[in-house]
Amino acid sequence: MKTEGFRRTLQGVIDGRSFRVEITSQVEDEFEFTATVEGVAVAAPRAGVIRNKGDAMQLAMAAIEKHIADQAREA
Repeated sequence: MKTEGFRRTLQGVIDGRSFRVEITSQVEDEFEFTATVEGVAVAAPRAGVIRNKGDAMQLAMAAIEKHIADQAREA
């Protein structure tokens, strides 16, 4: 499957907070993601090239869940 130009967006709500994940591929078989919660960018650790869109989605969702949990602890 040709992945260059790939773009998918997922939006939802976790614990009353809206999130958005966007998975993109500008280069064949290399994926990137952006993740936001309530419109604020979520920091996510990166360890090399992401070669699978499912891995990109899992990394983004893990970062979002951690961000929301950290905010709940601070409140």
